[in-house]
Amino acid sequence: MKKLKIGISACLIGLKYRYDGDSRFSRAIVEKLGDKVDFIPVCPEVECGLSIPRPKMHLEVSARGTRLKVTETGEDQTDRMILWAENKLEQLERRGISGFLFQKRSPSCGLADAKIFAPGGKRMISDAGYGIFAAMLRKKFPKLVIGEEDDLDEFMRSLGIR
Repeated sequence: MKKLKIGISACLIGLKYRYDGDSRFSRAIVEKLGDKVDFIPVCPEVECGLSIPRPKMHLEVSARGTRLKVTETGEDQTDRMILWAENKLEQLERRGISGFLFQKRSPSCGLADAKIFAPGGKRMISDAGYGIFAAMLRKKFPKLVIGEEDDLDEFMRSLGIR
């Protein structure tokens, strides 16, 4: 039987791509899905050209919409991320992904749980935002099964994986 292709935040399968040079390895994900799917690891921040390690970033509201900003300097990385994501989404479409599993609370990958800050980045106004890449993926593939690391069982059920 042909395995499903699943996009996944690269840090969840042990790649040390997080801002601090670490991973968010999930033994449960690898054990439950590893022999049933083909993982397509994705790290929006690394793949759009940001370094490892890199300064922390956050989402911030502005007149131009939600922006991805470097927390310390306020440097805006949104356009870089969007340009990369547009190309990546086309690649994922060509690869025929069946789902995507994201790392929670990430300004790139969070699904309705990323923190959003007021202009200037000092005051959090919401903890229910979508990461830049996650929002773009959801918009491009509205029927795609998506979830976060904590939603693994529901994610598997939605894909018909036992």
